[in-house]
Amino acid sequence: MAIGVASSLVYSHAPLVSFATLAGGTLHLRQAIVSTGLIWLAGQVYGFAVRHYPLEAIALLWGGVMGLGAVAATLIASLQPQFSRCRWLGHAAWLGVALVLGFITYQSSSLLVNQWVGMHGLTSDRLLRIFFREAAWAIGLFAGYTFLVLAQQYRLRRSTR
Repeated sequence: MAIGVASSLVYSHAPLVSFATLAGGTLHLRQAIVSTGLIWLAGQVYGFAVRHYPLEAIALLWGGVMGLGAVAATLIASLQPQFSRCRWLGHAAWLGVALVLGFITYQSSSLLVNQWVGMHGLTSDRLLRIFFREAAWAIGLFAGYTFLVLAQQYRLRRSTR
């Protein structure tokens, strides 16, 4: 979660779909939603306090839609079909599918708001760049998660000998 909060300092919009996907696919649902919500909230606080987002209805609407989209991505990832529970490869495959589904859901809600208020110019090229950034974050987060889990398993095996 600390990495998610810190990512708000680097990017104007944290890679919420990546964090939501990993949280939904690895944590209990309540923990996943709280983690995703806290990352979103940190980004909003930082945006309004430091980046000086305008305190207007449209900015609040965008923030709310981003938060709901991130929670939706968390819920999608938390579905965890049976094949994702057996092996690492199945788990990784599900997280990939969940990332794509979560990204489509998240960006679709943003595009709907865009059509309604006509504020952002999201082109297909821009959406593709955003997706590749999200995918890179998801791969890095999953690699870090995998490393930590395997290291913990190794420590447990060594301590029981």
